[in-house]
Amino acid sequence: MPRAAILSFDGCYASSLGGFADILQVANSHLRRQQGASAALFEWRFVSLTGEPIEASNGLRLQTHKIGVREHYDLVFIPSLHYAGHRKFDLLLKGQPATCAWLISQWRRGAWLAANCTGTFILAQTGLLDGRIATTTWWLERQFRTRFPRVELQMQPVLTEVDRLLCAGASASYLLQAIRVVERFCGPPIASQCAKSMLIDVSQTTQTPYLPLLAAIAHTDGVVHRAQHWLQKNMSGSVRMSDLAAELAVSERTLIRRFNAVLDQSPLTYLQHLRIESARALLEASDLGVDQIAVQVGYNDASSFSRLFRERMGLSPGAYRSRYQSIGVEAHGPSAC
Repeated sequence: MPRAAILSFDGCYASSLGGFADILQVANSHLRRQQGASAALFEWRFVSLTGEPIEASNGLRLQTHKIGVREHYDLVFIPSLHYAGHRKFDLLLKGQPATCAWLISQWRRGAWLAANCTGTFILAQTGLLDGRIATTTWWLERQFRTRFPRVELQMQPVLTEVDRLLCAGASASYLLQAIRVVERFCGPPIASQCAKSMLIDVSQTTQTPYLPLLAAIAHTDGVVHRAQHWLQKNMSGSVRMSDLAAELAVSERTLIRRFNAVLDQSPLTYLQHLRIESARALLEASDLGVDQIAVQVGYNDASSFSRLFRERMGLSPGAYRSRYQSIGVEAHGPSAC
């Protein structure tokens, strides 16, 4: 009988907190049907340090059980927490030493630790992810890397799993994470039945289509600022780095060096990312053909454009449009997580 503790915090997302338990409940239903009264069902508790009620970010209040030092769980889930700004998030993380100590003790006693979205920061703060693979929500990548440089952060996968440490990307990925947990404790058939009955698309294994290629990096390098503006204005035409360098009255070598220093990429890579981001927007919001979009973002050869798009996004332009235009998703916009 797998016992799960669902950590509960003021300001956490109710969907992540309760949704994870909902999937365990659905798993229990399938287990009962297949195995009858002898089925080893999930048990779970919503727990907190104090045992007092918590208030989720949407105002929902939930009664919790106080964490017991001697209690042992097979699984501990850390939900996503609403990000209310860098300062508030920093204070929240600094207030978790007791939580981190408890998580470490549970893991050492054999528990799986699963963290979703911003909850991965709490798991990383335990030190258990140091030297191990992990993922997190894409729009806090830089903060995560800065805080936890010893973690081997990978942003492509939706889920990472190593040594009973299971991390998931942005908030809704708790759905896939819960299915993975069901698979680990109950086997693939039960996990598959849960996914099908709840319409959870388990084929979504990568975050790549959601990752922004152009991170908003604040800097004070005037040459790079001018170069970025020039590239944005001229990207649809034939762009040569020699022309850009001449426009800025610097050498190509200086231009490349300053781009790498400020943006950690070359001017050519920046141009490619700029074109792909523009193509993404057109695929999501327009009915232009792929050939037309290729020309509009600076590629005369549609096949070369399609090949580059697939390399960067993990999907062909047509597949990207089918997935994101049909449901009106702005795949690279700001998150509210």
